[in-house]
Amino acid sequence: MRVVVTRAAHQAAGLTAALEAAGFTVAHLPLLDVVPPADPRPLERAASELALYDWVVFTSANAVDAFLPPAGGALPHRLRVAVVGPATAEALRAYGIEPHLTARRADAEGLLEDLAPHVDRSRRLLLPQAADARPTLAEGLRRAGAEAVVVVAYDKGLPADAPERAARLFTGTPIGWVTFTSPRIVRHFVELFGETWEPRRGELRAASIGSVTTAELRQQGVEQISEATEPGEEGLVAAVLAQEG
Repeated sequence: MRVVVTRAAHQAAGLTAALEAAGFTVAHLPLLDVVPPADPRPLERAASELALYDWVVFTSANAVDAFLPPAGGALPHRLRVAVVGPATAEALRAYGIEPHLTARRADAEGLLEDLAPHVDRSRRLLLPQAADARPTLAEGLRRAGAEAVVVVAYDKGLPADAPERAARLFTGTPIGWVTFTSPRIVRHFVELFGETWEPRRGELRAASIGSVTTAELRQQGVEQISEATEPGEEGLVAAVLAQEG
């Protein structure tokens, strides 16, 4: 059985291996290119002013990879680091940095729940995020009394070859299983079909990384959704197996 993986090409290896180990045939349709922010100056300034912050908070592996190079690949020793989940923690460890806090639930709400007790009015937090990041975390930290400063670390574009890849994968064959790891990937996927989305969306069997991505799938009219009960590659594989096993 074929499963289409839509993660960015440089992040797809782990999920591909997990799906193949479970017996699935994997096809690739990368639907995200991580690109620099339209204006890089705020990011560069934040990276040079880390001494002004008590915490830096990463909500994705992409945020780690976008922020650490301008910061010289390192963080001040006194700066505490929080991450949204295990994949982001691993991205940080690739730079030799161990997070002080990893959210037990890998979403903005889970990170807010775990981080809020550690902040107060004397704490200044830096949040390098995607251009389309939800305001949930920053607003919640401000309500907890912290000064939360958001900086755009990266944006997300649609790879130029995505329409051609999609045509090869889905022309003349049902859509079938497709993995989704962010709301932006869902929107990019829908855009590929244009006017044919409405008649074809019933063919999609979506494996969703979590509740926020599931909400976007539902907003796009997708009905066949299997949501991972835990974050990461194994969770997505289990979501497919739960329906096919």
